[in-house]
Amino acid sequence: MRSKRKGSETVLYVVRHGETEFNRRRIVQGRKVDASLNEAGRRQADALARRFADERLDAVYASTLRRARETASAVAAKHPGVPVRHLHDLEEMSWGDYEGRPFDERVRAMYERMEALWQAGDFSRPVTGGESIAEVQARGLKALDHILARHPGETVLVVAHGRFIRVLLASILPGYGLERMREIKHANTGVNRVRFGAGAPTADLLNCTAHLEAAEAAPIG
Repeated sequence: MRSKRKGSETVLYVVRHGETEFNRRRIVQGRKVDASLNEAGRRQADALARRFADERLDAVYASTLRRARETASAVAAKHPGVPVRHLHDLEEMSWGDYEGRPFDERVRAMYERMEALWQAGDFSRPVTGGESIAEVQARGLKALDHILARHPGETVLVVAHGRFIRVLLASILPGYGLERMREIKHANTGVNRVRFGAGAPTADLLNCTAHLEAAEAAPIG
């Protein structure tokens, strides 16, 4: 069993899951649509696993949704003995009545309406049949507190979802706040590295996709 690095910082890698067919076809997923990775998503997860193959990981966490679990499993396969845990609080934002719908005019109108509310500082209004940003923030911070309490001075990989990651990072990183969450990008398997020490959390990687670029550049055969 690895010893904890007492007195040192805790490092969290917060990563979005690989691509699904719903991502490719621009269909709203949220919490109820439990899609698997598609072929491109599996390649992305494999590239992510290679990226972390030589990285020290003390634990792996993932949302309970299949796309996150499959992505986390690819990385964990290269780290035998490292515990993998699944948390409901890491799941994507619930888009309620819009889940399973293509990104059509109705969905676009909803999103623009919600974006205007968020820009105005109203985070308590839920999507019809779904969650509010405030609710996502509350469970995201709850999950974060749980992970940090269990892994002081360790390095942890967390696999979650695009909107969830925007909310979480905007909530904890100085200079953002929920009003600016749209500035946080989230490519499939994009890697964010957040360090927790004595002061405010700091991110020295945001939405890094170097592993995908390396995989594309690799020779075939």
